[in-house]
Amino acid sequence: MLLHKLALIKLGGSVVTFKDKPLAANAAAIENISRILAQVDVPAIIVHGGGSFGHYRSMKYEMHTKPAAYDVHGVSVVHESMIALNQIIVNSMIRVGLNPYGIPPSLFTTGRKPIAAKLEQVHTMARSKALPVTFGDVVHMGAKKYSILSGDALMTILAKMLRPSRVVFATNVDGIFKDMESKELLTEIRLGDKKSIAFSKPLDADVTGGMQRKVTEAFKIASHGMDVLMVNGLVPERIAEAIGGTLRTGTVVKGGKR
Repeated sequence: MLLHKLALIKLGGSVVTFKDKPLAANAAAIENISRILAQVDVPAIIVHGGGSFGHYRSMKYEMHTKPAAYDVHGVSVVHESMIALNQIIVNSMIRVGLNPYGIPPSLFTTGRKPIAAKLEQVHTMARSKALPVTFGDVVHMGAKKYSILSGDALMTILAKMLRPSRVVFATNVDGIFKDMESKELLTEIRLGDKKSIAFSKPLDADVTGGMQRKVTEAFKIASHGMDVLMVNGLVPERIAEAIGGTLRTGTVVKGGKR
């Protein structure tokens, strides 16, 4: 199994925005993560969620992951909100000396299908000291249909094609809990353990499935032989630990044999 020296990192919407405040970026968290990433000497690709930008607009226009003929004006508004959040994140990274390059997923996918040559180009950029920063977005599915392509689903697409050596989901909690009452942190999960995990109901403002969606995508990635690390992005040092193989607090979803 070929794994490339590459870190694939998802910055959850609950980390880069305040989900309970429409169109509110968490500037302090974004800056702290940017400073940590500037110290990491590994090629990387960043995916970020929509949080109170994309999710808020998607709810307003009743737009979901199911392909449908959604209001085209709503499509424009949702897409623009994600571009706006991407610019906030990219500009923060520029200020700390990184070389971010914002990329809408439509540049390397057709709907939900990856374009291999374009993805290889993104990988080449990462290896040449650029930092591709892509995001969950509304994408064209053909004819008059559009769909929300979540950042979590995008992680699976990228991981399957690029085979990164590190796959990290940064959320607003320490990892995956056995249940929400005891808050017992599961330090390691294997593919057969998924049914034993209890989930809380996603926030109303989350149209892409909340933590359950992240875990579902983590298991998909792990089924292709890659470990997936779930960490608290509000403690950004843990992102660096996950990339460097020294994670002390978090959950590892162990990759199964291919």
